[in-house]
Amino acid sequence: MSHIPQENPGRKSEGRAILWMILRSISTAFTKCMSGIPGCEVWMEPFGLSQFALTQLKKLGITDGPMSYVGHEEEFKVAAEEVEGYLPGTTFFPDRLPFATIKKELEESTSKYVFVKDESYAISTDQRRQFIPKGYQHAFLIRHPLLVYKSMRKGWFVQLLEADKLKFNETDESSFDLRPYAKEDGVDIVFQKHHELWTYIRDHINPSPLVIDSSALLTNPAPVLQEFCEAVGFPYSESLLQWSGSPEVGKSWKWPCENAYKNEAFLGVAIYSTHFTPPAAVPPWEEVTDDVRELAEKAMPYYEDMFQHRLIG
Repeated sequence: MSHIPQENPGRKSEGRAILWMILRSISTAFTKCMSGIPGCEVWMEPFGLSQFALTQLKKLGITDGPMSYVGHEEEFKVAAEEVEGYLPGTTFFPDRLPFATIKKELEESTSKYVFVKDESYAISTDQRRQFIPKGYQHAFLIRHPLLVYKSMRKGWFVQLLEADKLKFNETDESSFDLRPYAKEDGVDIVFQKHHELWTYIRDHINPSPLVIDSSALLTNPAPVLQEFCEAVGFPYSESLLQWSGSPEVGKSWKWPCENAYKNEAFLGVAIYSTHFTPPAAVPPWEEVTDDVRELAEKAMPYYEDMFQHRLIG
């Protein structure tokens, strides 16, 4: 078993963990699993949803990217309204979106254990990395790029269709091209940004953060979960290998909004999961659509480097 060194030897930070992930990497199932730890406070993509809100502001010409709420109340009100358009049925709270608020609340949590599942892409600049909360252990979840982008293509189409946000004359999934949407929202470079944050954490915060490959987790979850829990200070038991299939557990997670746990296009089938299931096979390159293949080829060098450091289990 490996043990992650403390961020600061004089400060105990057991029981606090951030799992940095890429979309469509089995992270929601991992989050449901962590919800089974008694006394664990679970956060669902606070920085990721804030980043998405700031992206919508940028599309409206607001490019300064406000990080705090005071003095920027109107911008965050607009941002909340814009994000709601992509996640029908949700209600976002403007004062919960700023990076500064997220950092403060994570550092001030009094819960026995805190688990945060978040997007590495959200913390992709030096300006934003100053808001990484202190006292947390860091782990990175990876998945083969072909599986990520194939799943993302399907989920993205459904979400855009339901939100009436398709804009390139797509008539059905077969005519959908993920590339322009991915480029617009930065999803084309998420593996690069994942690798950059991993490098930053190693250089500045923690020399040996865990890297968990989703296929290893799905194939042999018990030893992978046990090592993760031991490394970050969570209690492990075999009861974590099974959980309720109800999406209602999402109500207990900390979100900057209401009702996002009901959005199946956003969360996928994982919100109904009850355990880790065997991983999907990586499809042959020649059998995927052109957009998936192009995006995956660009991502492979970053994935392969992190894969060399993965937890074997």
